[in-house]
Amino acid sequence: MTYRFSLAVAAASAALALAAAPSTTLAAELLTNGSFEQIGGATPEGWGGLTYYAGGIPTIPGWTVESGSVDLTTTGSFWGPAYDGIYSLDINGWDPGRITQSFNTVIGKLYNVSFAYSRNIAGAADPATATVSAGGQTFNVVAPADGPFTNAGRMAWVTDGFSFVGTGAPTTLALAATNGTNGGVFFDAISVQMAVPEPATWAMMIGGFGLAGAALRRRRALLAA
Repeated sequence: MTYRFSLAVAAASAALALAAAPSTTLAAELLTNGSFEQIGGATPEGWGGLTYYAGGIPTIPGWTVESGSVDLTTTGSFWGPAYDGIYSLDINGWDPGRITQSFNTVIGKLYNVSFAYSRNIAGAADPATATVSAGGQTFNVVAPADGPFTNAGRMAWVTDGFSFVGTGAPTTLALAATNGTNGGVFFDAISVQMAVPEPATWAMMIGGFGLAGAALRRRRALLAA
């Protein structure tokens, strides 16, 4: 009974070590041009930004505008500052837009999606709304004219995200406007990364299983004596 108890304790210690350790870190970035710093050579519009239309050429590198239109604006414009770099994207151009990018996934692996968003300070619906979706998960973005988006006439950014499990097939990330015209939710710093165990987690797992193995060997030796 004592030896069985020792073995159970060692196994439980391994499980507790795994649960207590930081579970994940992040691998390489899977998206191209997630901060929209590559602009694709579009002709500037009269209002001071760049507009990309569904099926239009040029496109935003890495992304496909599937419907409507989207705008890129710069930190130095009325629609500044960007969250990351110089450019940020309004998902409502002259009309509600939808923009996508596809990437490969590994079956059973966890993927983390993160992004920054704000409300267009000129003419957006109140609240401005949009969705971010990937891997069967959808995040509903709501950006009202008050609260964290009150910033004395300048862009005010909020960060958020969600996770999904890979299927082994290519997965599409989509940003889509869900209300308003000619001004809506701004996005920047879009990221998708596969979550992987941290080194500390692996070390604790190995240590815990080592304890369990040592207890098992000790029990066998005593039984054989």
